[in-house]
Amino acid sequence: MPTRINTFGPYRLSVLFACGFALIAGCQKHSGPELATVTGTVTLDGKPLKDATLHFQPTSGRPSYGKTDDNGKYNMGYSLERQGVALGKHKVIIRTVVEDKYGKILRKEMLPKNYHDQTVLNAKVEDKANVIDFALESK
Repeated sequence: MPTRINTFGPYRLSVLFACGFALIAGCQKHSGPELATVTGTVTLDGKPLKDATLHFQPTSGRPSYGKTDDNGKYNMGYSLERQGVALGKHKVIIRTVVEDKYGKILRKEMLPKNYHDQTVLNAKVEDKANVIDFALESK
């Protein structure tokens, strides 16, 4: 009687590896905390604040960053691949200083320290589309 070779075994193994790889790749794509979108407008003395950077720092974990456009509008990003901010309470830092790639200051800080170095700004990010505006005053 001829010997029968079982060819299903290697096929099953390759399918198992492919599924495992897809599962791992899928998990890596969305690894990290649950995020929610955060957008808004930053104004200074009632006028849109252009080119300000925002930093949402959670009580623990990695921060999210954003930058205002010409109309003072911002959209927060967590990483190159993910947009949003981790859910929960955050300390918010807003700066207007602009530096070139060598660290030379092109525009000095325009905001009082209570918006950056000694920030009093806070935000709570919930599991929804969050719109958080900041009406800042120069004095």
